Amino acid sequence: MHQIHETLSPGAIIRDRYLVIDLLGTGGFSAVYLVQDQEREDSIFALKEVVATQKQARERFTFECTVLERLVHPALPQVHNVFDNEEHDRLYMLMDYVEGPNLETLRHIQPEKRFSLPVITAILAPIVDAIEYLHQQYPPIIHRDIKPSNIIVPIVGEKTILVDFGIAKEYDTQGTTSAVRHCSPGYGAPEHYTTGTNTRTDIYGLGATLYTLLTGVIPPDAIERMTEMSNDNPDPLRPACELVPSIPLPVSSAIKRAMSINMMHRFATVHEFWLALQGEKVQQPHISEALNSIVVSPSTSKISGKTGETPSQPLQEKQLLGRRSRKSFAHPFFLVLLVLLVIGGIAASFWGFTIFGKNHVATQAVSHSTGTLRHPTLSPTAHATVAPTPTATFTPNAYP
Repeated sequence: MHQIHETLSPGAIIRDRYLVIDLLGTGGFSAVYLVQDQEREDSIFALKEVVATQKQARERFTFECTVLERLVHPALPQVHNVFDNEEHDRLYMLMDYVEGPNLETLRHIQPEKRFSLPVITAILAPIVDAIEYLHQQYPPIIHRDIKPSNIIVPIVGEKTILVDFGIAKEYDTQGTTSAVRHCSPGYGAPEHYTTGTNTRTDIYGLGATLYTLLTGVIPPDAIERMTEMSNDNPDPLRPACELVPSIPLPVSSAIKRAMSINMMHRFATVHEFWLALQGEKVQQPHISEALNSIVVSPSTSKISGKTGETPSQPLQEKQLLGRRSRKSFAHPFFLVLLVLLVIGGIAASFWGFTIFGKNHVATQAVSHSTGTLRHPTLSPTAHATVAPTPTATFTPNAYP
């Protein structure tokens, strides 16, 4: 892929149909815009633009779109259209636009930058179900980038959403996938760097996500762990219950097992891991109650810098999500949260794409009564971008 040196300005029209309202975020090879479908009233979408001159890059993007289009799950995304502009080597993916912060942003707002076990088990239940759904596909689909910033809490709706399939892979049941991999430090399993990934890779990511959300500490990266242990030093991954004594030992042990360096020592399935966590009898609130219990006052946390940036780990992308909600309603929690996020300047994002770009909390959205959240991860660029004139119009060709 080639880097995007120019982005479209508000007022530009793509494919003689989609009016650019705003730039939601940019990455080295991608940009995401908030657009309005001029052929449909009140239809606002997120449009991902990718510069791809090489066949491999185009195929990867097409795969990402194909994955999203065929999935039907309330905690996963929806793609509406895919088209290209061969003249400018651009590919486009049209998604629903939904506002909502991700769990990494919300974690930093908590007094101790962590959540309680009952709250997290309630919030992650839809995500666990979605991961199971992915692994049950034929062939199984491995997300490979499960982390707090790829889990969105939509302002409308009552289910958390798993986003960012930018590095998702279909798992070859005859072996592990061994393509070049990218992963997030602290959340990527060792096999991201070595033998290749399989469904247990997502179990590691889920375990690391739980570790962070429950302790407030991002776990050491797998490379660091392997290096220390190969030198006969102790595993630098401290048990969760050592960091937070209120975490039950069985839960801490289950997370430790899920994050085993040797994938064969992990749980065989996400369902098995989740049952081990549920074995500790905690009263799990309804997800709406769990969400309403989260602290949302910016005064409880020092979030500095650009949108979505936190002192310990920058959230570099604005997340877009596609969402099909069978039932939607605005929680008072979210209404208050939206106001506070705007006032405090701490926008969150979606497509697991995560938090990017300008001062928005962008996540993929709901333009239909049936939506699902999701989006690929984009990182903001430090340099200024040169935008074409507002009248620029591209007319991409639709994929067959």
